[in-house]
Amino acid sequence: MASEFVLRPVTRDELAEFTMTPLTAFGERFDPERFELDWTSIELDRTLAAFDGDQIVGTGRLYSLELTMPGGRLLPAAGVSWIAVLPTHRRRGILSAIKRTQLDDAAARGEPLAILYASESGIYRRFGYGVATSSMSVSIERRHSSFLHAVPEGRVRLVDEDNARKLFPEIFDRVRRAQPGAVQRVDAWWPDEFFWREPDEKGTRHYCVYESPDGSLDGYTAYRFEAGWNTDSNATLHVHDLVTASPAARAVLWRYLLDVDLVETIKAWVVPVDEPLRWLLRESRRMRVTRLGDSLWVRVLDAPAALSARTYAVPGRVVFDVVDEVRPDGAAAGRVALDGGPDGAEARRTGDDPGLVLDVASLGGILLGGVRPSTLARAGLVEERTAGALAVADAMFAVEPQPFSMTDF
Repeated sequence: MASEFVLRPVTRDELAEFTMTPLTAFGERFDPERFELDWTSIELDRTLAAFDGDQIVGTGRLYSLELTMPGGRLLPAAGVSWIAVLPTHRRRGILSAIKRTQLDDAAARGEPLAILYASESGIYRRFGYGVATSSMSVSIERRHSSFLHAVPEGRVRLVDEDNARKLFPEIFDRVRRAQPGAVQRVDAWWPDEFFWREPDEKGTRHYCVYESPDGSLDGYTAYRFEAGWNTDSNATLHVHDLVTASPAARAVLWRYLLDVDLVETIKAWVVPVDEPLRWLLRESRRMRVTRLGDSLWVRVLDAPAALSARTYAVPGRVVFDVVDEVRPDGAAAGRVALDGGPDGAEARRTGDDPGLVLDVASLGGILLGGVRPSTLARAGLVEERTAGALAVADAMFAVEPQPFSMTDF
């Protein structure tokens, strides 16, 4: 039982073992340099380790982050990471104890949401997390990458890593404040995650920025050139990050990436599901989607606060009855009346008859507009109690652009 184990934050001296535990559970290599990095060691009070005697056998941690809501409000969110249990200690209640303790901690700190990326998708829905944003991977053959129309004005400048470290965070921060579903990148994230290179990484990294006609830097991209030779070069260009503040910046940077010499194939691992590249191409079918899947999972901890924190596409009113089996007495459960529109919203407790009944995971799924309530209703996850409530909710929760989280953690 979980009561056999002690759960507590780790100290600085225990950080190496705390880092090794999830790496062992995930079958990854331990790099002594990585646990010394700032991103690893920040907010140790939000770490949580399960001790079997003196041994750490399970881990989890929270990061204090911001999530951009539709309408631009930045909402505090507990970023869940490093969830792991050693293979020798599975099925003893450790994971459940860690997850429940994390939810209690986030709620006690007044964070309306907990957010995560799921390594195993079967785990988290039972704790109330729902898929809130999706992403896709794409691949394009360079010889089929011509655009339908002329490229917008502006230019691309290559920058070295030192300048990228200075320029990229400001551009990203500006963009993420306008992108629904974007997750903050704290200062420590950049050197420890974005610019970190695995020892076996192949190819050379390059960085460039987009400069608009008025001289502002409105986008950047980072990519890796992986050389290959048959008779001619058949290199692959891997796009690691593409962040843009305008459609022109995105078109110009894509055109640059598609025109790099000696490249046969361009691959991007994470782009939005409404990525405009397909429609920039003369032959739209040439952009192949090689992966379509979940990105950010959202767990609502305070339904009135979460629903009040965004704007809505059209004015409307919906009464939700939210079922939260993990935290039945928490602030996510119960009936909430939402009155909202383009200028803001108010959500409050009510005794009115519900229009929609759903569990807390489904509420997290629709919160950012990444999936329509009617889609979840067709999957049996949302029940319409009042005729027309689904249509009203679909119209209200629609967002443009689609939510995109942008940051792994």
